[in-house]
Amino acid sequence: MKILVIDDHALFRAGLRMLLSTIGHDVTCLEASNIADAETLIALHPDLHICLLDLALKGEHGLDAIHAIKASAPQVAVVVVSGVEESSMIRRCIDAGAMSFIPKSVAPEVLTLALQHVLNGVVYLPEQIVNAMSTIQPRPLLSPRQLQVLQCLSRGLPTKMISRELELSEHTVKEYIALVFQSLGVRNRTEAVIKASQLRLQEPAARR
Repeated sequence: MKILVIDDHALFRAGLRMLLSTIGHDVTCLEASNIADAETLIALHPDLHICLLDLALKGEHGLDAIHAIKASAPQVAVVVVSGVEESSMIRRCIDAGAMSFIPKSVAPEVLTLALQHVLNGVVYLPEQIVNAMSTIQPRPLLSPRQLQVLQCLSRGLPTKMISRELELSEHTVKEYIALVFQSLGVRNRTEAVIKASQLRLQEPAARR
C-alpha cells in the first residue's frame, strides 16, 4: 500500500512514517511538503491509496490540496491530520472530499487506532463529530451493495468512479446513493459520511 504524507514539518512526517511502518503491512511512504510536490508524486504513482494531509501548509491551505488531489486522483482517499479541530472545519474537509479527519492533539494510542481504521478503509472522525447525535438511533439495515456504495462515498469517489469500481451503471449507482441517503436520513455525502461514522456502520464487526 502506498501512502503519501503531506506536511511541511519534516519531523512530523518522519514520525508518521515510523508509526505507519509498525501498523501497516507492506506500506510504502511518500513525502511532500507542499501541494506542487504532492501533485508530482501523485502523477508518478497512480497506484497511490491514501494521502495523509496537514491543513496548515506553509503559504498554502489544505482545503486547496484536498480539491487538487480529488480533481487529479479521485480514487485516492484523503485523510486530514491537523491541529485544527473546529467542527465547522472538519465538515468543510469532508465536503471537499476527505475521507477522515484525525486531530494532531490525540494521544499516540488514539492516533495509532485512527490510522489502523483508515488503513482498513474505515472512516475515522473526532469525538466532537461522532458524539454530536442528541439521541441514540438504531442502525439502518443496509444491503451489502448499499454498504459498498456507502464505502465508496466515504472515500470521496464520484459517481462515475463508483460505477466503474462496482461495475454498475451510473443510473443504478445514483439509485443506490438515494436509497443510502434515505436509510440514513441525510441529504448529502458529508452527512452520510458523518452518520455512518456515528453509527459505526463500516467497522469490521458491522460488515456483511
